[in-house]
Amino acid sequence: MSVTIFQAVLLGIVQGLTEFLPVSSTVHLALAQHFLPGFSQPGILFDVMLHVGTLVAVVIYFRERLLATALGLFASDAGAKRAAWRLVLLLGLSVAMTGAIAMPLKKLAVEGMTNFRRMGFALLGTAILLTIAQLVGIRRGGGGRSLDEVRPVDSALVGLFQAFSAVLHGLSRSGNTISVGLFTGLSRKAAAEYSFLLSIPTILAAAAVENLHAFRQGETIMSAGSFPAYATGMLVAGVVGYLAVAVLLRLIINMKLLPFAVYCATLGLILVIRPPA
Repeated sequence: MSVTIFQAVLLGIVQGLTEFLPVSSTVHLALAQHFLPGFSQPGILFDVMLHVGTLVAVVIYFRERLLATALGLFASDAGAKRAAWRLVLLLGLSVAMTGAIAMPLKKLAVEGMTNFRRMGFALLGTAILLTIAQLVGIRRGGGGRSLDEVRPVDSALVGLFQAFSAVLHGLSRSGNTISVGLFTGLSRKAAAEYSFLLSIPTILAAAAVENLHAFRQGETIMSAGSFPAYATGMLVAGVVGYLAVAVLLRLIINMKLLPFAVYCATLGLILVIRPPA
């Protein structure tokens, strides 16, 4: 199956917006593909390309932090080197926790890709988490631990809740990880930055697994016959994703998560009561 340029642009916008905003990109992509006239799923490689676009977006946005961390790994200054390795290992712990929980439950995740009622219940869960996070963030004010003060238990808990998002579509990855970061005592900025930085190895690992599966099935960008559309979707997802990161960071720092909670609750109720046929 092939995808048109128009479809690629539309789905790129959806992916770019919802990958980082706490509303679940999986649900919105599934709904867009379900209602998009004449759309036929071209294969998992197209979704991989969309995710790569959002991966590039967050890398560019946090390029200074990532460069400083990369240089710090080999720095002569012991403090800088220790801080860099600590952040890398903590992110690795989160990814390992996610993989350990999500991989054995992959069948459940695949089955849920077309179960809109199940997605609706998960969106309601996201709404509850975001509401609690809003209350916790307001009560704490601008205080909390910095990114340099993330503890192993914090990274493990964030990774655990990220796994729930990978299995139960509708539980927003960004919403879950940011909320848990706030619950563990991180500042608003630190919780958001850790969530975004964690998305880099997470998306990279997921894209590698999906790309390997596509390759084994004989699917490549060229063989799909839609390289222009695939590349367009990736580019659009990247540009929109970059803007979404900037917007969400500002909203989290100002503790304005309630609109997303209301949106998730509303969409969740609609999908529970009347899921698409």
